[in-house]
Amino acid sequence: MNFIDIKESAFMALDTVRVNKLRSALTILGVSVGVVTVMFMVSIIQGLNKAFAAQVESLGSNTIWALKFDPSFGHQPTSEEIHRKELTVEDADAIRHEAPSVSSVAPFYRKINETVRHQDKQSDTPILLGVTPYHEFTLSNFVGYGRYISDLDVEQRANVCVLGLDVVHALFPNEDPLDKEMKIAGHPFKVIGVMEPLGSIFGQSRDNQLYIPISTFHKYYPEMEFPDIIFAIIVRPVSRAYVRSAIDEMTDILRRRRQVPRGTADTFGISSQDALLDIYNQLTGATFLVLTAVSAVALMIGGIGVMNIMLVSVTERTKEIGLRKAVGATRINILSQFLIEAVVLTAIGGLIGLAVGELASVLMNKYSPLPAFVPAWAIGVGIGISAAVGIVFGLWPAWKAARLDPIESLRWE
Repeated sequence: MNFIDIKESAFMALDTVRVNKLRSALTILGVSVGVVTVMFMVSIIQGLNKAFAAQVESLGSNTIWALKFDPSFGHQPTSEEIHRKELTVEDADAIRHEAPSVSSVAPFYRKINETVRHQDKQSDTPILLGVTPYHEFTLSNFVGYGRYISDLDVEQRANVCVLGLDVVHALFPNEDPLDKEMKIAGHPFKVIGVMEPLGSIFGQSRDNQLYIPISTFHKYYPEMEFPDIIFAIIVRPVSRAYVRSAIDEMTDILRRRRQVPRGTADTFGISSQDALLDIYNQLTGATFLVLTAVSAVALMIGGIGVMNIMLVSVTERTKEIGLRKAVGATRINILSQFLIEAVVLTAIGGLIGLAVGELASVLMNKYSPLPAFVPAWAIGVGIGISAAVGIVFGLWPAWKAARLDPIESLRWE
């Protein structure tokens, strides 16, 4: 087979498609549905992965989290973890001073659904965070205007606060909140700053938060009430290359400070962005397998349609096959002709399926809450799969045509 033979076979295949429009259209439709299913699967999984990675990245560049329980994605704290001794601000200070791979450390308290009020405006949904001045840099969450919590605020346990945009919109819809007084759980606070837009993480708005000095938080909430109040330490390593060493140094420091015996499990949990992504990928792996199975079934149905149509085509063109063999066509010429015809049919179906899949992903991104993303490699996979379907399911009809006896074929009516 040379290029001219392949080109001729391809043109003959296209001519067959043109002559048998309805039959070819139904065959192409079956393959298109299979390829659309594959593209739909890939776009959903990749879209979710990309959205999750972006949300994890928004937690802060290369951040590491430490809590008394395992902070991994999807993990529910056990009773043993809940009753562990709390981490402390002193633990965070020890990490800051003793871990050379660490650039910044930010301990903080978090309380959900705190009541805030300004004059006749009230909200019961904001998250209250007790933070240090390092929190802003460690998470790359910066003040939009005004100022952030300072060391002096922490030292004096000052009643000052920085607001997220959602809180500003709820309590100060038509005025500048700076230097205004508001109440947090009935206690008066002065607004000193407003955060820049932070977006959402895992469906929860990060703009619906307000920040007070960590010492002030401890003044009003001396008792830890899980799950309403938790304490965590966020660490930013020197760079991504130092994430592993930073985790090792943190583990060593916390085990020593918490007097964990050698050979026993940690009484705290440490997790990084990479660990969160790994766990997420494990959780979505089962979904990927299920969708792959569904796609395989759809492609198999399309392939069966291709085989059925090609067998009918071989029967209808038996006399033509006999004539070609009579004038010198070899078995490989006949086999390649029908195999190329099958591949052309599935390739057309694959291209249509790719176009429909791409359009569906665009519409899904625009009108659906589900993210969808079609990477460049998925397009190559779609074309490859459609061609593979043509080869696999077209091989038997092509082999059957190639083995026909020329004399018997010429007698066919």
